[in-house]
Parts: sequence; structure tokens; C-alpha cells
Amino acid sequence: MAKTHKDTLIEWLQEAHAFAKHGETMLSGRADALEGDYPELAARMSEHVSETQAHQKEIADLLADLGGDVSKAKDIGGKVSAVGHSWGTQMTGETAVQSVAASIAFEHFEVANYRALITTAEAADEGQAKATLESLVADDVAMAKWLEDNLVDATKQYLGAEA
Repeated sequence: MAKTHKDTLIEWLQEAHAFAKHGETMLSGRADALEGDYPELAARMSEHVSETQAHQKEIADLLADLGGDVSKAKDIGGKVSAVGHSWGTQMTGETAVQSVAASIAFEHFEVANYRALITTAEAADEGQAKATLESLVADDVAMAKWLEDNLVDATKQYLGAEA
């Protein structure tokens, strides 16, 4: 049987759920690392962790509505990958500036994936999924913009601390 747009949507939503698990773990680690010297960055990242957790629930609900389910294997893979990334950045001493830059890239990756999902939901004639995904992408667009708007200040603060 040929793969349908709905099948693709379900598969990609499973991957988005796993990626959100990855993001939750990664952002939590970054928020903890920034808490002492960069409390504003840490607070916004922690806030986005909560948004990301809500995204996971909404994606899981979408999957259930579409007759799918989250992929435990993909979720575990995403979490393990994020833990490995966190350990690696701790070992190499990721700076606040690198953390913000990497987070900007991560958010833009999420935005691109949500936009592909929105297009796929539309092609599958899944209006509710499309509306939900449009709501989710707005949070990541806002986070990416906030990070971009705060990168210069974080850099200046870091450079001042180095001097």
C-alpha cells in the first residue's frame, strides 16, 4: 500500500516529539549552566522548557487524534542524544555566547520542521493538526527572536567578565 500524506504526517510528528524531548533536555542543561551569571537567559530558557513540554503533550495528542502514537525508541534516542550533547558542552566549557548561538540554530531548525509539518498537515487535509502546529511554531519563532535580540548583550557581558 502506498504511503499517504497522513502516514508521513504521523511519522514526522513522532520525530518532532522526539526532537522536543531532545530540546527539553538540552535547554534544561543550558538554563542550569547559565543560572548563576546570566539569570535572564536562564529564566527565558527555563520558560521555553515549559513551552517545549507543552509542545510534547500537544504533539502526542495530535498523534493520538490521527491514530498514531509517540515513538518510544525515537524519544529515548532524542533524550540520549541531548544528554550526550550536554556532557560534551560541559567538558569543553561551552560559553554563554556559544550556548545562545547554538540555541538560535536549534530554534530555527524546529521552526523549519514545524513549517514542513504544517504543509504536510494541509496536504493531508488535517485542519486541526495544521492549526495546532501553527500555534506551536509561533512559540519557537518567538524564542528564536528573543535569543537573537539578546545575543549582543550576552556577548558584551561575557567579554566584560573575561576582561
